[in-house]
Amino acid sequence: MPFVDIVTKDDYASLWYWTNTYNNNVGIFDPARPVLVLLHPSGLDSSWMQPQVEDPRLHNNYNIIMFDTRVTGKSKCRYSGKHDLWVTAADLAQAFYHLRLPPAHIFAPDLYCFAAMRFAALFPDLCLSLILCNVPPPTEVRSVFATLEELNHMWGFAEDLESYEYACKEFLNVFCGPYAHSDLQDEIVAFWEVFCPPFRRAYSMANMNLVLNRTPMEQRELASITCPVFIIQAEKSAAHPFHFVEQLKQDLTGAPKVTVVRSHGCGAGYLSVVHASVVNKSLFSFLSAQPRPGSSEDRAANQRIYAIPHREFMAAGLRRLAHLKGDAEIKDRNPCSSLSFSCATDDIVRNQEEMMAKYVEGQQQSFSPLGPDGRPIRKFSERNSHWLEAGYDGFSRSEISNKKRLGEADKKKRPKPSRNDAEKEKKGQADGSTAVSGPSNPPLEETVTSEDQQLARMRRGNLSSGHVVEQRVLKGAASKLTGPSPGQALRSLIR
Repeated sequence: MPFVDIVTKDDYASLWYWTNTYNNNVGIFDPARPVLVLLHPSGLDSSWMQPQVEDPRLHNNYNIIMFDTRVTGKSKCRYSGKHDLWVTAADLAQAFYHLRLPPAHIFAPDLYCFAAMRFAALFPDLCLSLILCNVPPPTEVRSVFATLEELNHMWGFAEDLESYEYACKEFLNVFCGPYAHSDLQDEIVAFWEVFCPPFRRAYSMANMNLVLNRTPMEQRELASITCPVFIIQAEKSAAHPFHFVEQLKQDLTGAPKVTVVRSHGCGAGYLSVVHASVVNKSLFSFLSAQPRPGSSEDRAANQRIYAIPHREFMAAGLRRLAHLKGDAEIKDRNPCSSLSFSCATDDIVRNQEEMMAKYVEGQQQSFSPLGPDGRPIRKFSERNSHWLEAGYDGFSRSEISNKKRLGEADKKKRPKPSRNDAEKEKKGQADGSTAVSGPSNPPLEETVTSEDQQLARMRRGNLSSGHVVEQRVLKGAASKLTGPSPGQALRSLIR
């Protein structure tokens, strides 16, 4: 079975992986091809990297391996409150050692961009380059932070299909953008219904803890990354503002080259899924310019990497972490355990374990969006129109169910462009000016601070059930994208 087992006294994790070989075996990788490691977007699993694996430019020229993290997909683990992105980076290093993978190119979308950067900082000999797709801010922006926090409670404690699908709809607006194809939305929601339903809400809580409690990498840690970095960033994603990538580029002072590609007109969080063709083209162009290993010297260097015992291999990464954090006590931890690489504070560890206990309690008796056959009851696009959903005119009406009819009515009312308007447009193009269509760039927003995260953890700890959250979300969770900050909402949620 394609699993990598990590077993110690304080930790257990079984990481699932699969490759682009016919029998899913890394032992038949072509030594003349570079290895490409694919991480998956947050909230999904490695099966959603299929658009990259099936691209003939990548499939025919690279040895590809994909990993599920310990809390996603088919992987299994004994959850610990110490779980953070440093632990995810250590898990990846454990997999490299046990599978004897040569140094590889790391492709990481969304949240796991930070896990890939941590991996490159701790184990620089294993990383040929970093390809980061849609890097989120170091900590979540204030508006998105409040939205995700409330929607996660509504998702986990939904008591009917309408409430669950409403939470899915709001999550889609954040991660896929408002213009994702309806078939793709159906597939994503169906995946969530199967793998993250309310009766398995502990999985969604484990992933949301990584999102809401993440801490930024310090400038010293970013400067320790010494491999080329290639960043593909959406231009208009509210959850992934572009100006944070510009700051990241300045902080990566140790990288020999940092290249940023702006994906014009894209506003999706799941950029590698929604706009896979754009991402694959940029990815292949970058990889084609990198040197291809495979010589006898490279193979000898790979053998030297794994010539040392497993404990010494992981201890070297633990010493680098102690040096970067300025804490000598870190190197005295058990290097064989991925949890030893955790940098979560005692408060975060305690809160994550308390929240996990609350989510596990009674989850087996929770609502199920699945039918008796274990499949979703209906497609997300087949749901009936609801008074919460606005029509094309911006108003919500419970009696309107045919959006196509509304769109045709609006099209009839729209005046036809006159000849003068057409001449003005041509004149503007001749002058070199261009008309801007679609949503403009989102306004610059500040990220939440550690104090905001602490207040949010207190608020989540005082919520014993989903009813209070559900009522608040139904009043307008979507407005939280432009609503008050987490600190301003504290008085209304703490009892």
